[in-house]
Amino acid sequence: MNEFELIERIFRTLQAESPSAGIEKAIGDDAAVMSLPAGARLVSCIDTLVQGRHFGADWSQVKELAFQIGYKAVAVNVSDIAAMGATPHSILLALALPERLANEPWLSDFAKGLFHACQQFGVTLIGGDTTRSDTLVLSVSAQGLLAADTKAIYRSGAQVGDKVYVSGTLGDAAYALKHTNNETGQQLAHRLHMPTPRIQLGAALTKTGANSMIDISDGLYQDLAHICQQSGVTMRIDIEKLPTSEPLLQADEAERLLCQLAGGDDYELAFTMPADIAPPFEHTTNTPVTCIGEVAATDSARPQPQLFYNGLAVTAAHPAPFSSLPSFTGYQHFIG
Repeated sequence: MNEFELIERIFRTLQAESPSAGIEKAIGDDAAVMSLPAGARLVSCIDTLVQGRHFGADWSQVKELAFQIGYKAVAVNVSDIAAMGATPHSILLALALPERLANEPWLSDFAKGLFHACQQFGVTLIGGDTTRSDTLVLSVSAQGLLAADTKAIYRSGAQVGDKVYVSGTLGDAAYALKHTNNETGQQLAHRLHMPTPRIQLGAALTKTGANSMIDISDGLYQDLAHICQQSGVTMRIDIEKLPTSEPLLQADEAERLLCQLAGGDDYELAFTMPADIAPPFEHTTNTPVTCIGEVAATDSARPQPQLFYNGLAVTAAHPAPFSSLPSFTGYQHFIG
């Protein structure tokens, strides 16, 4: 059995028995065929994970993390769909596979992780492509649906006076990536390898008046700056209100703040809402949300002390947290 027959057998065996609604043809032809509900809009995104960049270059780690790599490849794309307020529907997988991984144990664990995520988030693998490569590279394209009466939530809708919210806790994954061997890093490893897309919250926000939204993948500081730029506003963020997990509270303050502001890989949602509208309650979305600041006009006075970048002012009641922080923005693929 060659590697392509092996891939075919493993993926067909694990493919979900009850595919997403409207899929007429999935794996097995040159392309998938879907029928969409009347008036629905298709929401699409793509994300790529590369060995040595998104997970370790060490081959023993790649083998050990096969399940988590498969899971995360789906989760990070579903998070983008959730950030638009859409319902995840299906995915396509492009897999550049080194010969040393074209074996049943690794592929089976990878596929189990991928299909576990599919089942958990309600999506179906409808096709893909496989090629040989010296480095493991996997790209997932995800599709979601917006009903005819559902408003997509863009980065460009933030309004002066909005409150700024984030879901969950921040900085856990970034800390785990830096500290694989200490106790706190090991406690937080699941946040790095198996993030939780906030699907229910994203959908609820389309019905409760959110004006703008983004998923936090490259760091809170940089991602909120995208909303500032596209909405033509500034934001004031209170550094002391950043939601922090119990394990991360044990970390050095300066390092914790750096992870929370610029670390990336959180896959939480950041969004803005009018001050007179309450965000969805945790018991309806299974996700806590925290107000961390407000949206201001571009000509507003910048409060001190602060960091300031592309319209985003990060403030604190006391200057101490900033004294040991380096100049930063957020994760960027072509810098550093």
